[in-house]
Amino acid sequence: MVLLLVGAFLLKNAEKTDHPSELSSATNTRGLSSANVAARISQAIESTFDTKVEPIPDFLAITDVKLKKTTFFNYLKKLTTEANYKILQLRAEIKGMNPQRLTHQQTQLLNRLSKTYKIKVAEPIEQIDLLLHKVGIIPASLVLAQAANESAWGTSRFAIQGNNLFGQWCFSLGCGLVPNGRPVGANYEVRKFKDPQASVDAYMRNLNRHGSYANLRDIRACLTKHSETVTGRALSAGLIKYSTRRADYIDEIRSMIRVNKLEAWQKTWWGNNNQHPCSKLVQFERPKVATEDPVHGITQPSNN
Repeated sequence: MVLLLVGAFLLKNAEKTDHPSELSSATNTRGLSSANVAARISQAIESTFDTKVEPIPDFLAITDVKLKKTTFFNYLKKLTTEANYKILQLRAEIKGMNPQRLTHQQTQLLNRLSKTYKIKVAEPIEQIDLLLHKVGIIPASLVLAQAANESAWGTSRFAIQGNNLFGQWCFSLGCGLVPNGRPVGANYEVRKFKDPQASVDAYMRNLNRHGSYANLRDIRACLTKHSETVTGRALSAGLIKYSTRRADYIDEIRSMIRVNKLEAWQKTWWGNNNQHPCSKLVQFERPKVATEDPVHGITQPSNN
């Protein structure tokens, strides 16, 4: 039902848009912008869910640290549940598609979803398989930890003024807020969202479609294949390119998950066990730390 509604939405609005070439491949002379398609697909999906989104609470006014954390997590859990519900509905519709018996509307939508999720193959059966690999839920523990980290517990300027909880960028003039200290000549802005739910939806879509997070999706697929719980701790290994801090960023996100008890924490981490079928996927290179050689008095690299 969701996909049918999405397809109807896109076809209906193709006649209303000032730029129909962005919607109709038949008249597209510039090529579809995957970013524009992604935004329109997201808008179409969200339009099928009549959910009123509460504004971000005034976390600056909450001085009690424990209360602020509890309020923040409770607020984000609702947004996360809603975003993952949309993903599950979309997955169900994709899984229900018969590649040998696609309707015209399903074919059009399948092609648009393929553009949104950067899928290059043309055969429907392959498109469906790859979409099911990419369109997947994100554990609440990871969402909550990253949102807290990126938005300073909902108190950052980008969260308050732009409903942006994950520091997501955009690259067109006026699309968001200009960061303080942005390098001269840079054109990125921190994206503004209509509401916090849109920020969570876009964040999940980013993890599910962007090439930088292919390993995150592979970890999720591996754990699912072996009937194991998909945890934020495991998927965090796929965030090595999310921040320039790389390994330190992953350590910080994992620490936030553990300290705030956002998920059950395994004392024996299977990620260090090379016998586990998914262990290699969660291992990543750490920067070498220089240490002084007490004998020769010179600095030697260390992997500690």
